[in-house]
Amino acid sequence: MTSARPTPLLPILVLSFLATFGTAVLWNGLSFIAKEGYGFDERWNLALAIWNGGVYASVAFPAGRLLRRIERRVRPRTVVAAVFLLQVLVCPLVLVGSSPWLLFLVAGAMSGLAAFFWPVIEAFVAAGRGPREMRHAIGWWNATWMTALGIALVAISPFLAAGHAVWAIGSLAPINLLCLVVLLVGVPATPTTHSAAAVEQAPPSAYRDLLASHRALLPLAYALIGALSPLMPYLLDDLAAPLAWQTTLTATWMFARVAGITVLRFMPWWHGRWGTALLGAGLLLGGFAAVVLAPTIPLMIAALVVFGLGQAVVYYTALYYVMRVGDADVDAASTHEGLIGVGYAAGPAAAGLGVVLGGGGLVVASTMILPVIAAWPAIGPWWRSRVRPG
Repeated sequence: MTSARPTPLLPILVLSFLATFGTAVLWNGLSFIAKEGYGFDERWNLALAIWNGGVYASVAFPAGRLLRRIERRVRPRTVVAAVFLLQVLVCPLVLVGSSPWLLFLVAGAMSGLAAFFWPVIEAFVAAGRGPREMRHAIGWWNATWMTALGIALVAISPFLAAGHAVWAIGSLAPINLLCLVVLLVGVPATPTTHSAAAVEQAPPSAYRDLLASHRALLPLAYALIGALSPLMPYLLDDLAAPLAWQTTLTATWMFARVAGITVLRFMPWWHGRWGTALLGAGLLLGGFAAVVLAPTIPLMIAALVVFGLGQAVVYYTALYYVMRVGDADVDAASTHEGLIGVGYAAGPAAAGLGVVLGGGGLVVASTMILPVIAAWPAIGPWWRSRVRPG
């Protein structure tokens, strides 16, 4: 039976913190593991990133509809529990052999399973909360999992330095067992129905245009992450960064994103403002180009901070609008996650073109195809809102 009250936030935050270690290892840290543990070059790492993003998107988009279809017989919490159990079994498979195809198999399986987990968690976070409460809940949740992402990426360093990169994946099995315990003890079987919340939750009409615009910016943001993550080990090698510090340096943008999320959580001035989208897009594009072209480590760190702040603006606003307009349900969240998967696949594909052509500035040039593609879907809703009568 669905509760009329919002889900308590604390167990969701604990669960999200733990589950994010898998995201850190199998998305943001995978390129370091593949390079050091399997000898992947830039092209192989980009191919692995394209594969991961494609699997995630193909599963995330229909996940909401599938969960709706089976919810009378199988509750969302049961689905998430099954995900954690399967991940416990899948993670140790990388220890069985050293074939790169085994890495592709494990990474793809984990990505597909995660596509069922995150939409459900996002529904638990937002459903049943009024606008102010939703903004704060999303802010706490974002700050929690984003902090965990940075910490987990830093935690990969000892595995890399010791020459046991693959154990970073195998160690996720006990973490998933702990996630299962937290889920069963602290989380209800089903998110509350969002319509049970106050009438004041009805979003302003302008939010639909803002949502449409941010749905174009969201995959662009993750495309840039998807393009940058597989390249970071090689960019840092070019700057002679010590291996033991490479994942820590990469995590700079993740901690900068947490700082940006914190500001957005406490300052609601961005609600309903088109300038926020412009700010986020500018920080993203400028930060990405500066990271790829940075001639020194200090300049790269500064560029990563700018990039992380752009990610904070785009992600927070996109999730807020989709949960307000989409009634904070699993369907809205699965679309949100599916767009992230599209970005994760498109980014390394665009960057890969630049690598094939010669690398360096060509990577920036080829990746800039993505904002060109996203330009009209992002700007069109703003233009329509300007010319619409009344």
